[in-house]
Amino acid sequence: LKEKFKEGWNPPKKLSPDAIEGIRHLHQVAPEQFTTPVLAEQFKVSPEAIRRILKSKWRASDKE
Repeated sequence: LKEKFKEGWNPPKKLSPDAIEGIRHLHQVAPEQFTTPVLAEQFKVSPEAIRRILKSKWRASDKE
């Protein structure tokens, strides 16, 4: 991965913390309906970005 992302992961489109929580919620409630490709298409981001969001444990703090 370091060869693929030499400068780190820096996607061209950033999603708001609310959108990220929405993605997680949709996938949690109905994973068979809201698959990675479906979410990627709906939110106009790459499937890799969705995969990273679903895998990540990061949550927005009240300060952000």
